[in-house]
Amino acid sequence: MPETRFTVSFLPGHRSGKFPSGTTLRDAALQLGVLIDSTCAGMGRCGQCRVEVKGPASPLTALERELLSPQEINKGVRLSCQAEIRADAVCLVPETSTTTIASILVEGQAEVQEFDPDLQLVKLSLREHRLGETFFEMEHLLQVMAQRGAPVTSYPLSVVQTLPQVLRQGRDVTAVVYRDRLLALESGREAPAVFGVAVDVGTTTLAAKLVDLSEGQVVAVASETNPQRAVGGDVIARVHYLREQNPQNGLKYLHRLVIRAINTLIDRLCEDAGVSPDRIFKLTLVGNTIMQHLALGVDPSALTEKPYTPAVKGPLTVPAAELKLSMHPQGVVYAIANLGCFVGSDITAVLTVLDLERGGAPQLVVDIGTNGEMVLAAGGRIICTSSPAGPAWEGASIEWGTPAVAGAIERARVVDGDVQFTTIARQPAIGICGSGLVDLVCEFRRCGLIDASGRILPPERAVDAPDALRQRLVARESGACDIRIAPAADGRWILLKQKDIREVQLAKAAIRAGIEILLRELQVKPVDLQRVFVAGAFGNHLRGEDAVALGLLPEIPPERIHFIGNAALAGAEAVLTSKVAREKAEHLAQKVAFVEIAEKPEFQDVFVEAMRFPEII
Repeated sequence: MPETRFTVSFLPGHRSGKFPSGTTLRDAALQLGVLIDSTCAGMGRCGQCRVEVKGPASPLTALERELLSPQEINKGVRLSCQAEIRADAVCLVPETSTTTIASILVEGQAEVQEFDPDLQLVKLSLREHRLGETFFEMEHLLQVMAQRGAPVTSYPLSVVQTLPQVLRQGRDVTAVVYRDRLLALESGREAPAVFGVAVDVGTTTLAAKLVDLSEGQVVAVASETNPQRAVGGDVIARVHYLREQNPQNGLKYLHRLVIRAINTLIDRLCEDAGVSPDRIFKLTLVGNTIMQHLALGVDPSALTEKPYTPAVKGPLTVPAAELKLSMHPQGVVYAIANLGCFVGSDITAVLTVLDLERGGAPQLVVDIGTNGEMVLAAGGRIICTSSPAGPAWEGASIEWGTPAVAGAIERARVVDGDVQFTTIARQPAIGICGSGLVDLVCEFRRCGLIDASGRILPPERAVDAPDALRQRLVARESGACDIRIAPAADGRWILLKQKDIREVQLAKAAIRAGIEILLRELQVKPVDLQRVFVAGAFGNHLRGEDAVALGLLPEIPPERIHFIGNAALAGAEAVLTSKVAREKAEHLAQKVAFVEIAEKPEFQDVFVEAMRFPEII
């Protein structure tokens, strides 16, 4: 049976999309690019993510009854991290509590991309041919367009082929123009709206937005698991597949998988919004360097061996028909430029909705995922690098790890001396996803079950830990200890194991080492960082104090850390709707310098040091 999805709209801003039952309002807002103030990363502690809900939602949780007043409850106020979608709903978000990713506010500064798309509808009236004059309809059309301030230098044959039929219906026409290219000609001066799609091709998940390019409104949002996961959980495994396991057809197969997934998203977006795919004339594409290569059908093999050379930097403008995408055949695909061999166009897109060049104060951008990407701006320079963090943040490589699915432990905290947790969709626990893993490690570290080296202490040494937590320790014959978290459905205990802690250490050390190398490169002290932006879906579930407690980020005040959600998709949307944003992305692609940290002699020492957890204060 097809999955039941409901329409949720957020006001002000008029951003809406369809989401499965059980999705929290906070997660829906994040997917739409609406950031609701919260300091607890969705744990329900801070009570800040209040929204007023018009429409049915899940029953009030105990946390909501504790944090909301009776007056608020009667008014329909909910905590967006607790309330789950059950039907169509409208959410009113206090203006003091929200901003969109595309208009990120930091200490009074805003980087706002005005709606001014490269794609436009030009309404024209063409005169009749007079007997005896030399007259060609296409040349007359181009002349009138130039007079209207929309000069065209190229057009496909299909425009000429449809021109006689269009003119038989009248001399009033509407031209669909992308920059200086005429894409289509339609009869009448009141042509239907045109649309664009922004797509973020992630290693694990693809996400997309459908935008009305007549008004700039997001009308639908959708996401899809990357089907390439079937041949490898990370990009290196996928390149190995196309080189070693399927050298003849591997590239074609992986390309076809991602195009099929994008088309699935487009079909879903159009169904949700009641839009025909042939009204889509532009698609902006972002992703890490390897995923963008695969989406374009370009062999990324050289990226996996020294000197790690991408085939193309970009930006690229490609006819949609060449990629067999479900949109107008003369539509265009704009692939945003990459920054380096493992710093892709997704990071270019993130930088497009930030303002790192203003003021000169040191600023850091970190995208946390299977591959960690870091950007540092200071003293008029912007540099970037990447470091393979591995799949621990997604629950992979963890003994009881699981993706973020129903039943995954997603939040945990120690209350009254023992651990409490919540699962996705409030289902019985089946495992631990990335956000739950970070919560558990941080809480157990604070409570004295885990030492600075990452070792789970045996009961006799965990003297500072509460008794209830010490009773969760399970000693192994090897001398190592595990921690019991919750009983699974089959009667076994879901465990946090010693090797799981090591996976977290490896993942966070890879990112922290990259940050440290960049800081040294520009001679910036960690304490001088004025703003740290954390991007990526996983970052939405981190708290600033946890990122510092893990040693993932330098020891800076948590208020300097800003979580900006899927800013890559927000950047793709900005480029879709604003030529100023496109020009900024192209400027950044030339300005940002890539640093290869693996070649730095100090990298290994920095990485080893970053394996340790900071001392508890």
